[in-house]
Amino acid sequence: MLLPDFHRQIRALSWLVMGMLAGQISAQAQTATGTPLVLRPSSLLQEGISSETRKQLPTYVQSDTLNERTNQQTVLEGQVVLRRGELLLKADKIDYDQVNDLAQARGHVYINQSGNVYQGPALDLHIDAFEGFFTQPNYRLLKNNAYGNADRIDFVDPAHTVMHNASFTTCQRKPGPDWMPDWFFKGDKISIDSDRNIGLVEGASVRFKGVPILPVPEVEFPLNDERKSGLLPPNIGVDNIGGLEYTQPYYWNLAPNRDMTFYPTYWSKRGLNLGTEFRYLESAAPQPPFQGVMRFDYMEKDQLRNDARRWGMNYTHNGLINPYLAGGGLGLTLNVNRVSDDDYWKDFSMSSSSGIQRLLSSDAGLSWTDGFITTGMRAQKWQTLQDLANVNNRITPPFDRLPQLTARLQRFNVGGFDFSVDGDFTRFSSVRTEDCANVYTSGLTTYNNCAPNADRAVSVAQFSRPFISSYGYITPKMQLHGRSYQFEGGLPNTLFYNGHQGQTSASVTVPTFSVDAGMAFERSHRLFSRDWVQTLEPRVFYVHTPYRNQNYLPNYDSGGNAFNFASIFTENAFGGHDRISDSKLLTLGATSRFIDPETGAEGARFGIAQRVRMQEQQITLPDDPTAKAGISDVLAGASLNLSRAWAVDSTVQYNPKTNNFMRRVVGGRYNPGPYRVINAAWRTENDESAAPVSQQLDVGWQWPLHDLWGGADGSDGQGRGLGEGRWYSVARVNYDMLNKKAVESVIGFEYDAGCWLSRTVIERLQITDGLARQRIFFQLEFVGLSRVGTNALGSLRNNVPRYQPLRQPTMNPSRFGNYD
Repeated sequence: MLLPDFHRQIRALSWLVMGMLAGQISAQAQTATGTPLVLRPSSLLQEGISSETRKQLPTYVQSDTLNERTNQQTVLEGQVVLRRGELLLKADKIDYDQVNDLAQARGHVYINQSGNVYQGPALDLHIDAFEGFFTQPNYRLLKNNAYGNADRIDFVDPAHTVMHNASFTTCQRKPGPDWMPDWFFKGDKISIDSDRNIGLVEGASVRFKGVPILPVPEVEFPLNDERKSGLLPPNIGVDNIGGLEYTQPYYWNLAPNRDMTFYPTYWSKRGLNLGTEFRYLESAAPQPPFQGVMRFDYMEKDQLRNDARRWGMNYTHNGLINPYLAGGGLGLTLNVNRVSDDDYWKDFSMSSSSGIQRLLSSDAGLSWTDGFITTGMRAQKWQTLQDLANVNNRITPPFDRLPQLTARLQRFNVGGFDFSVDGDFTRFSSVRTEDCANVYTSGLTTYNNCAPNADRAVSVAQFSRPFISSYGYITPKMQLHGRSYQFEGGLPNTLFYNGHQGQTSASVTVPTFSVDAGMAFERSHRLFSRDWVQTLEPRVFYVHTPYRNQNYLPNYDSGGNAFNFASIFTENAFGGHDRISDSKLLTLGATSRFIDPETGAEGARFGIAQRVRMQEQQITLPDDPTAKAGISDVLAGASLNLSRAWAVDSTVQYNPKTNNFMRRVVGGRYNPGPYRVINAAWRTENDESAAPVSQQLDVGWQWPLHDLWGGADGSDGQGRGLGEGRWYSVARVNYDMLNKKAVESVIGFEYDAGCWLSRTVIERLQITDGLARQRIFFQLEFVGLSRVGTNALGSLRNNVPRYQPLRQPTMNPSRFGNYD
């Protein structure tokens, strides 16, 4: 339908007024009758329009002149505009064949189809099917903001486009007739699939700064951040142990919830390593939710280890088998870790983000819970990687649990009381049983090596009555901890089991009484020109556990708790079940917080705590001294978050008897804005004589270097860096101040050119004395296409706290974001 501009505007205005009046009358009528207004979904703003709906849509046209021939051929000339659904077509002239639905547009042809824009001299297009061809067009794609030109573009349908002899780049054009994009490729054919959000390039090469750097005989690339099957960019690096490193990954998108990556790696000094990673995730009904990751590496011949066969495996699984079994949920967890040999931790320490691992646990567990009752069955086996070249660097293997059965009943607020009952049966086994036939005289290694295989049954009952009010609380609690052992072959004839040699069983029951009480006081306070609510929260904790002889019992899973704010208010000085400390002590502490009254955010926290031991603690771990009666070290801490930019967190352990700081941890963060962060932590530890045991300084940062010369930030939007032409320094260094050497360091630089990024990173890891591993990363990222080089981005993400990538994943742009 053709209308002059004036009449068209009047008609549109009249329809708008009538619609507003009708809506107002309808709303008033519904309100008067009490009927609520209900919003109904509309298809007017659908991102995608189906072919059936598209055929029913009206066509709007306007032009300076119109000639129609027997309702079959329509000729429009002069500023022609044709619109149907998500398609906008402009041209100097359009010949429209109504029978074949064919529009032939000539002269300054412009198409906006769902946000993708094409311009050129001539177009033949079947409107409904969006099928036709464009000659000598320029184009711009919505999803990745890429553009280029082609000799011809064929529109197969609304979702599929084929470009012939086409160029492609994401570098935005700058003024000047001699401007050329920093990178682009020109392919024989580029196929665009909007349904799958991928592009396929055939017969092309990527040119960077005018130099061809990457041949592209045939490769797919994503139009957005969705996962796509295909070859991933190769990783190339240099390793001081393995030599030149080349990895060619292939990604296989098996399903929306499953994928697999193959990553064969060739080292010039070592040989070929074949790696595979498989991931799965199930969260949709009716299947119970579960997820898992399996990784396997295999090297047939490692030239650095006399052509030995090397392999490593890691498999984790977590999920429900049946969420409704007997009124509860049945779950399964798996964690399998195995490697081929003892030297694996040295040679492959940088193969994963988990760092150096010398104790590898493999365990499988079943659990069931209905919210009140929880049961579980577990089997755990350890692989201990020893340092064969250094006897002093050996570690004692832990015991396997084959099996471990657990059960727990827990209820809260039953007549005001809380209670729980726990049961645990574990079979501890080790390959070191034969060593216990020898007699040793002293040493922790002797004790651990001579602990026999055993069955241990544990029962723990707890009963408490919290009294809580608006100003404080008090919670008395009773606990009864019982356990019994059956030793395989009896206790060995060693110093630690003196008087109990040959004993095949043992049992002990330990009661514990404790009271935990605290109060909270508040006041309004003004500090640093801000209003705060300041609190004072004193806390008192008393525990009494009588002495029961346990020092002769083997230690299978107990260890001393670290001295911190979490453990100082607990009944037992040990973790695990083999040691229950005899205690008669009082812990006093206080916390003060500054809280923003408007937001509830905590601006500062100060805390202090100290124990008063009323009698000597006689239960100890092997080779540990008894804890004498008297006052303990003072534990103090402070946390400051008075502004969004600054944060400080510190903990100090102070011995008032020797005037010695046993342990100090001071950390801080300065984060004034995006891509600007400095993290620092200083950790020291001294022995009783004030001699330093450890002193480490950990510093990390990400900072734009243009701040040094007063450059201003750009405004490319969130997750898009700070503008083109910016350099960034990124690093983390962990420095051993006693030995005056870096334990771990990652130092790198990033450059953001807008449409491409470069990263250079040097990574060093101290594996053991006299052995350090170093690697050099270099990576080029062509924005909207791919990355080439080593995985420098992964190194920065894993090592630098609060690191922000210069390009963050974004949501798919809407076609209405580029709507004409």
